[in-house]
Amino acid sequence: MLSHKGSRVLTFMLIGAALLLCLRAAGPVDKPVISPPYLNPSAYPDLVYHHAFREGPAVTARAAILIEASTGTILYAKNEHERREQASITKAMTAIVAIERGDLADTVRVSANAARVPGSSLNLSPGQEYQLEELLRATMLRSGNDGATAVAEHIGGSVERFVDLMNRRAATMGLKNTHFVNPHGLSAPGHYSTAYDIALMCIWGFRLPKFADIVGCPELWTSSVETGGAKLVYNTNKLLWSLAGADGVKTGTTSKAGHCLAASATRDGLQFIAVVLRSGARFRDAANLLEYGFSTFTRVKAARAGVALGEALVRGGAERSVGLATAKDIDVVVRVDEAPRVSVVIDVPESPKAPVGAGDRIGWIDVLYEENLITRQQLYAVHGVSKKSMWER
Repeated sequence: MLSHKGSRVLTFMLIGAALLLCLRAAGPVDKPVISPPYLNPSAYPDLVYHHAFREGPAVTARAAILIEASTGTILYAKNEHERREQASITKAMTAIVAIERGDLADTVRVSANAARVPGSSLNLSPGQEYQLEELLRATMLRSGNDGATAVAEHIGGSVERFVDLMNRRAATMGLKNTHFVNPHGLSAPGHYSTAYDIALMCIWGFRLPKFADIVGCPELWTSSVETGGAKLVYNTNKLLWSLAGADGVKTGTTSKAGHCLAASATRDGLQFIAVVLRSGARFRDAANLLEYGFSTFTRVKAARAGVALGEALVRGGAERSVGLATAKDIDVVVRVDEAPRVSVVIDVPESPKAPVGAGDRIGWIDVLYEENLITRQQLYAVHGVSKKSMWER
């Protein structure tokens, strides 16, 4: 890293939970290489790629991705930006919009239009009324196209207006290769997404506790959505029973899209999301990717929000220095055998001049794997430092 005159550069080696601190003398330091093994393409600024993202288990899917949810680190990718039909994975966005914009205690009245939507169905009839949350749960578990349409009409006033809400929400999520034409996922011109965008959408979805609760529900007793009295409805996502820690998210199948699946699993606080599109064995493909994540990768905490990582000298200050910290936790995901080679570099290009306010931006923290930059984040003053009084000068 290039350092300006008078700068101080601190390097930490992250080994397990311990930090080994080494103070390097000020002066020119080699700049980290922003290239493989870690990438953050400018066109897709939300997620970063691990250097081995082309390695991993063989999958039958035409497009696939594996991502660690808290950091957005892509650990495996295959044709991840290729636009493809996503089938009923569409309903994940339907659920997100419904949860964010609707009152789940509302009563939904099924229209004739919703009841006649073809394909996977909850066997709804015109005029039936259901609580929005119950209808949404059943729609997600059984992938009911009629249920998705009823939800859309209730929230948006019409399917067209609801779809507009879906596309607007996709834009705010940063889904650059996704466009919705309907709320259920039946094939239609202009209805598409990518494995990458679906994974990012799922990350957003899991930020909603109700979404996580719904997509992780393996079964549901219902007496109002299905006819003929109480009935146990099972989720179409078989991984919820067969894979340890599975907690979502959605299946999808049409003749044009093929068999698709967005799947999630969490163990010991570590969550991975796998997406497979047009797969010959979607549950096996997704399970293999998720198991690959758990067996191969670990998360390393590089910084804790508000906890001083180092200090910067303050010119003309009543105190000699000020502590520096990040505004948020910084975690990085690496292979288990790579963890000992993760380091942190603190760069203060120029010593700040008093007065310094709490929260002022002062320098940067770079997290490296060997000499390769994983992430660069701003550092802030932990507390304020006033000017020296005339008696202290």
